Amino acid sequence: PSMEENAEGFVLTADLMSWFWNHYADTGDRADPLASPLHADSRADLPPAVIVTAEFDPLRDEGEAYADALEAAGVEVHRHRARGHLHTTIHAVGVIISGAPERQAIAEQIRALFARRTAHA
Repeated sequence: PSMEENAEGFVLTADLMSWFWNHYADTGDRADPLASPLHADSRADLPPAVIVTAEFDPLRDEGEAYADALEAAGVEVHRHRARGHLHTTIHAVGVIISGAPERQAIAEQIRALFARRTAHA
């Protein structure tokens, strides 16, 4: 699993994710769909989504599982896997230069999604 494979050495670590969760929600609330939509009983009414994952990201598998769950519910999903990149690549504008094509591809997917939604409105 990506949380174990990428637990250390890639900016966002398993320990840091634990720290975030401890500050985000009490243990008993973490399965609440409002805190973690992957735990929702139904996703059929959710809007289309662009799900971005990175190869060296502890959250990669969680993102893929969410995309799978949305697709299983019939939700339109566009996936983008940033191969060779970290969780922080998308935000590191001017720092991780190889992230520019990734950001461009994601922006194009989002634009296309909005264009289709607008055309059907």
